[in-house]
Amino acid sequence: MIKRFKKIKIFTVFLLLLFSSLIFIIPTGKSGPLDIVYECKPFIDIEFNESIVKNPIIPYDEPRKIPIVIKAKIGGPAASIVTEKIGSGSGIILIVDLSIGNVSEGVTASINPPIVTFDVSEKYVTANATISVTIDQYLPAFSLLDLELGINSRKLGSSATLVKAGNFTPNIQLIVGYLPQLSFSYPKSNVKAIVPDEIADFEIKIENWGNGVTQVFTDIEDIPEGWIAKINDNFTLESSLYGEAIGKTISLNIKPPINFGYHEDRAIIKVKMTPIFYNNSSYSGEPHYLYFIVQSKGFSTPGFEIITIFIALIFVFLPLWKKKKNPINKNEKDGRKK
Repeated sequence: MIKRFKKIKIFTVFLLLLFSSLIFIIPTGKSGPLDIVYECKPFIDIEFNESIVKNPIIPYDEPRKIPIVIKAKIGGPAASIVTEKIGSGSGIILIVDLSIGNVSEGVTASINPPIVTFDVSEKYVTANATISVTIDQYLPAFSLLDLELGINSRKLGSSATLVKAGNFTPNIQLIVGYLPQLSFSYPKSNVKAIVPDEIADFEIKIENWGNGVTQVFTDIEDIPEGWIAKINDNFTLESSLYGEAIGKTISLNIKPPINFGYHEDRAIIKVKMTPIFYNNSSYSGEPHYLYFIVQSKGFSTPGFEIITIFIALIFVFLPLWKKKKNPINKNEKDGRKK
């Protein structure tokens, strides 16, 4: 009985030693039942600067560069064995292909380099890449866009699979920036000739072809001494993207000097118009400058209008007053004649 127990014990130890040796030897021949023990899975993730992504991208602007860090590692029951045999220094690398997957309409993107490589490791190792993004359509300001990356790791192992192929599609969300686009026209010209006691009235038609509802703030600059100019302080324009009425006509009134004497004055009035995203002054466009020319020529007699009216009244009422003061009795007049 004791001898039989010893034989069983020796046979058990032999099997344990045999199994242990099989685990520490990576198969190099044809795949067999034990291959699954050595198969590892790739794990790939990305990191990027959130502040760069959250910064809105303006349509038709220069490409936005988004640096990303790609992290890769392997995992599985035999990951430590595989790493020990084909890890750093072995010359065997994990190859990962990079591409741009699905993107929102109006977005053009690319990634460089298209291929990155990693040492085989149980811990994350990194590689760098850069995404370039351009928005090439008038998309609504501050709308959200999706950009999907295609990250595909190649299978590692010729006859037996040591690391399986992997497919990853991380998504990056982008924000459309505000692009103000105003157009201006003058239905009745921007040049006028008047006399000193007239007011030059100009019509300005403004249209909003940008990608968001826009408030336009106006300022009159460089007013010559003695001239007076008035214009709407601010107004709101709908965006053409929403199919609303996008135009508005406002008035600019310019009054020349009216001090006494002959005038031959000429002024160029500069009007500044600044587009700002509706109710958010943090997002504004470059100001536009409009120019209006007024020629004032002729005599100006300020204050003499009252004198003229007074003289006219004297001429009207003086005869009546004289008649009332010196009444003539018709009967007495007839008596004198007799």
